[in-house]
Amino acid sequence: MSVREPLPRDVVEAHQARPQVERILASPIFRDAPIQQRFLHYLLDQALAGSAGDLKEYAIGTAVFARGPDFDPRHDSIVRVQAGVLRKKLAAYYEGPGAGDELIVEIPRGHYAPSFSLRPPEPLPEPLHQPLPQPLLGRRPWLSVTAAAMAGTALGAIAVWLAAGMAPSRPTAPVTHPSAWARHPLWQGFFDPGSTVKLVMGAPVFADITGLLVRDVDVNRPEDLSTSATVRLLERERHAKSIPVEIYTGMGEAEGASLLSRFFTQAAIDLPLIRNRQTRWQDLSSGNVIFLASLRFRTLGRELDRPSDFQFVAAPGQPSVLKNLRPQPGEETLYRFDMTSRSSGRDFALVTVWPSTFPGRRVMFIGGSSTWGTAAGASYVTDPLSLRELQERIGPAPAAGKAGLQVLLRVDVRDNQAASTTFVTSHWLP
Repeated sequence: MSVREPLPRDVVEAHQARPQVERILASPIFRDAPIQQRFLHYLLDQALAGSAGDLKEYAIGTAVFARGPDFDPRHDSIVRVQAGVLRKKLAAYYEGPGAGDELIVEIPRGHYAPSFSLRPPEPLPEPLHQPLPQPLLGRRPWLSVTAAAMAGTALGAIAVWLAAGMAPSRPTAPVTHPSAWARHPLWQGFFDPGSTVKLVMGAPVFADITGLLVRDVDVNRPEDLSTSATVRLLERERHAKSIPVEIYTGMGEAEGASLLSRFFTQAAIDLPLIRNRQTRWQDLSSGNVIFLASLRFRTLGRELDRPSDFQFVAAPGQPSVLKNLRPQPGEETLYRFDMTSRSSGRDFALVTVWPSTFPGRRVMFIGGSSTWGTAAGASYVTDPLSLRELQERIGPAPAAGKAGLQVLLRVDVRDNQAASTTFVTSHWLP
C-alpha cells in the first residue's frame, strides 16, 4: 500500500484514531496476534502523545518486547522483524476487512512512527443518461427512464422487462481471496470445481495409566510406550498397564486448524476434520487431504510412498535435526532445532505437497517440531502476503516430472508464540 500524505496529529485525533486502531485489532487478522496488538497500541500511544520522534528500536524493544537494559538492536532483530510482520498485517487488513475504512494506518518502511491518511473519495457514478449496457444473464439491469424512453411503445418496454425479469435467477458468487490461489504451486488442485478437502489433525500419544495421563515427548508411536522409563516407572507404582490414547492436541495445531478452515470457508469449501487415528486410505481416494501435525507424530501421511528431500531425526536426549538429503548451493546439510525451552527457541516448519496415491488428488503435510512451528506453517500457507512472497521465490513450476514441492521455514518462537516466520528454501520433488 503506498504511503499517502500524512495527516497532522490534531486531524488524526479528530478522525478517531483510537477507535480505528481498535477496529483493526478486533479483525480476524489481528485477533489472535497479541504481540502485534501490543506493538500497534504502543506506537499509537507514542504518536498521539507527541513522542513519535522517540520511537527508536531500543525504546520499543524494552517497552514492547520485554528486552532488558542490555538489549542491543544490532544483535537482536526482534523489533525490525515484528515491524515487518505488522506492516504485512496492516496491508492485509486494508485489502480485506478494512477495504472501506476511511482512516488508513500505515508504518512506513524505515520508520516506526505510524502514518495516518484518509482514503481518497470514490469516483462519482456515471451520469444516468449513459447508454444502457446489454443485460447480463441472471441479473436485472437498472433502467434509466428518460423522456425519449417514455415516448417509446409500451410493447418495447414490456419486452425489455420480460427479457430481464424472466431470465433464470442465479445467485452471485461472493468475491473470495483464496480463489486467487487456485493456480499457486502449493494449492493447485485444492480449489478445482467439485473438489473436496479433509483436514487430518495430528495428536500426541499419551499413556493412560488408570486415569493418569502421561506424555513422554520422546514417545510418538503407541507401540513405543514400553521404551519410556517414565511410563514403566508409573506402571510399577500404580500396578497397571498403560493404554495409548490420542485425545488431546496442541494449541498450535488448533490455531492452524482454525486458519485453514477460514481459508477454505472464504472459498465456500467445507473442511471437515478427521482425527489422526481415524484416517483411512479411503480418505485419500475421496478427495484432497491436508495433514496438520508435528514432525514428531506418526500419521497416515508418513506412510505414503512419496519423495522427500528433508528427513526429520529425533533421538531421546538429543536436539532434533532436519537432514537436507539433496542440498542445493548455499543450503545447509543439517538444520538444527534449538528450542531452549518449551516456550521459546528456534523451530523449523516443513510444508510438503505431493500428488496423492489416487489420480487427480493432492496431499499436503504441514508440521514443525513444536506445536508453535506447526501453527506458523499453517499461517504461512494461508497468508496472502506470504503466498505472494513464496511464488516470487520459487517461480513457475519446472518441466514435467516435478510434481511435488517442499518449503522449509524458520520459526522463531517467543513466549509460546511464533514471533517470526522466515522462508529458508524450497525444493521441487519428482
